[in-house]
Amino acid sequence: MERRKKPKEQSMLETFQQQQYETWRDEKLANYRSKPESLFIEINNPLQLSSAEKKAIADNCRSNNLSFIKVKPNDDTRGSIHSINAQLGLVDFDQHLCVEDDGLVVIEDTNTPKKVGYVPYSNKALNWHTDGYYNPMNALVGAFSLYCIESASKGGNNHWIDPEMLYIHFRERNPDIICALSQPAALTIPERREDDKIVREASIGPVFFIDKASQKPKMRFTQRKRNIHWLDSGEISDALCALNDFLDSDTEIHHMYKLAAGEGLVCNNVLHNRSAFIDSNQQKRKLLRGRYKNSVSCN
Repeated sequence: MERRKKPKEQSMLETFQQQQYETWRDEKLANYRSKPESLFIEINNPLQLSSAEKKAIADNCRSNNLSFIKVKPNDDTRGSIHSINAQLGLVDFDQHLCVEDDGLVVIEDTNTPKKVGYVPYSNKALNWHTDGYYNPMNALVGAFSLYCIESASKGGNNHWIDPEMLYIHFRERNPDIICALSQPAALTIPERREDDKIVREASIGPVFFIDKASQKPKMRFTQRKRNIHWLDSGEISDALCALNDFLDSDTEIHHMYKLAAGEGLVCNNVLHNRSAFIDSNQQKRKLLRGRYKNSVSCN
């Protein structure tokens, strides 16, 4: 990746000062892997991951914030995925509207009353976003998992970008974009009401921020057009245009993969989208998703 040696220092970057940033950046770029196929880990026994399997997944999440897994078919798919996630330190699951007792939820095109009207549970495309962007800043999603029970007959591809690589891209080329999108009230998701009652408070925060636990850049973002408020400033408007233009392009840090049955991923809430899909009578897209407040344990 092309670099500019000394990006202009700005006050918004003081939480990740230049010397600290450059040390982290060099290590990140040295370890980042550009080929998704190199991130696959075969799981022999999901109820008892080997030390080598856990290390390989953690290493992938350290270098790319994402690891693919392959799990042999068994009679308890939900139990297997729950067990894998727990062994990776993912137990504190996000209490969203559709979550079940094990922290997982089925992602499919459905008319189930609780899920109808929400795009993830339809066959529509999902724009670029991080999971849980509407949560309060003290309860953001740190990691999520996906496991494919059945892929769509057509479409349903996932694209993703490692937010750390996106941060490097803009900090090297135009730190003003990072500054603008790091403002504490850059992005607001208004409160959600049902029957004139508040069921979710407004979420106010930045797009880019430095995670206190890991001291690494994280991201909170959505391309949604409705029920969203961006801070009214020319700096943020310009930065948002630049970000969306980049997301809609195709670069070496843009990746695409369509999970097949028996394949899954676990990641530290990478930026991602999903293409629209078509089911057939013989093949209906069905995935299991888990969302967690912490990141994948890399210890």
